[in-house]
Amino acid sequence: MTTVLHEQRSTTLPTAQPEGEALWLTAADIEAATGWQWKPEGLCQGDICLPVPPAQRAQWVREEAAEQPARLDLAALWRHSGQPVVHDAAGSTWVLGAGADQRAEALQSLQAPDFTLPDLQGQPHSLSQYRGSKLLLVTWASWCGCRLDLALWQSLVTELQDTNFTVLAIALDTAEAARPWIEAAAPSYPCLIDADHHVAALYGIVNVPQAVWIDEAGRIVRPTETAGSSDAFRSIDRSTGALAPELAQASQQRKAAYLAAVRDWARQGPASAHALPAPQAAARVPAPSAAQAEAHAWFLLGQQLLRQGQSAEARAALDRASQLHPDSWAIWRQHAPRDARGLAVGEAFWARVDALGDKPYYASAQL
Repeated sequence: MTTVLHEQRSTTLPTAQPEGEALWLTAADIEAATGWQWKPEGLCQGDICLPVPPAQRAQWVREEAAEQPARLDLAALWRHSGQPVVHDAAGSTWVLGAGADQRAEALQSLQAPDFTLPDLQGQPHSLSQYRGSKLLLVTWASWCGCRLDLALWQSLVTELQDTNFTVLAIALDTAEAARPWIEAAAPSYPCLIDADHHVAALYGIVNVPQAVWIDEAGRIVRPTETAGSSDAFRSIDRSTGALAPELAQASQQRKAAYLAAVRDWARQGPASAHALPAPQAAARVPAPSAAQAEAHAWFLLGQQLLRQGQSAEARAALDRASQLHPDSWAIWRQHAPRDARGLAVGEAFWARVDALGDKPYYASAQL
């Protein structure tokens, strides 16, 4: 039995034939696993077709014979198209990832990529169903102090209830870990669970809290940026947890400035000084690399292996993801050691923070 993960789809294929780095699938298997169709002209989805190179056809295609359906080495063609393919040691779990060019093209269009995620009750929510409202798409996690921001976002939603505005909070975390914080905040806005970091991969999110502003037409007004947090925590007394009053005040002022900008946009829309014109917004879109695209594939594989109880191999896959995408604190911290409060702020975290030197942990939102 072979499981194929693609985007937010997980498909079990009894007739798949994994062989080393090859994944032999029938046309029916390919469509079930990816939504792509294998046609004479190649692998097609809508108007897009990936042809099988003539020079590779003999190696990548097994023609129909003796009541056996034709098969394509989908892994080979997938890699050839610039998209990552990773799998476990047994070849029973495969991830067909999205390539960096595909992610970049989607973001440069400034049309917010759609996704569907569950809330705590398992009810699915799609980004597209909130079309017609201004959205603050914001990430958080139980392992970050930003878990307390849920109440802050609620106060903003309540204050702006006379405007066409809401928050969509995405927990880059498991439902079990996120539940106590969501229930304590009792938000009226949607809080969704994204343990596999699909939204992070779509929007180039590397930390929490990070946010994206999306207008009523589903257009990205401000691409991924820090949601008002600062690097003041780097000056905390690590033995007492105390922060100098002036640094605490500066941190609060930075958050207040971000909230004021959100309020202004919620009330004034495109007339707001904080709503970026398309060229400026496009210039701020994160540019994913091939290594980052592969990192998300390894992370997805690691998450799946954890669910299957294969902890040692899962750890190796997650470590590989962090090696490929060292700038993603979200990938690293989700499985980092936690302290008694459930925060991923142990010695390993501080060592990584110190290694940043002059590089910011939370870059300014440039309001």
